[in-house]
Amino acid sequence: GISVPKDNNGLELVYVDDRVQSDGSLIIETCHRQHAHLPERFQNWRLKEITPEGERVFYQDGEPCDLPESTRLDVRVEMPQGSVWNEKQRELAEQMEREQAESEAKGAVEQAGEAEE
Repeated sequence: GISVPKDNNGLELVYVDDRVQSDGSLIIETCHRQHAHLPERFQNWRLKEITPEGERVFYQDGEPCDLPESTRLDVRVEMPQGSVWNEKQRELAEQMEREQAESEAKGAVEQAGEAEE
């Protein structure tokens, strides 16, 4: 799932179009979200540029854009079973199990030695 940045009223600032490619990579595109159905003062007026003549140009609804400054997309993904991430996690879990078993065996030997004394 993808969580997009929101304004103070909880309105999403961008539209997100995401696609998973055949190789598993993601393509994420963001577009401006105006909220034209709201009163003008509550709409998402985002400045795109100021022309040399001093005219302010705003993003239009649905126009491709970067994320607004100081915002981020939260993206949650499930890694494929054979991914490097999952392989490393499996190796780490196996190593921790081995170390736990060794520690328990060492503790049992030490307890047996103390009991004989």
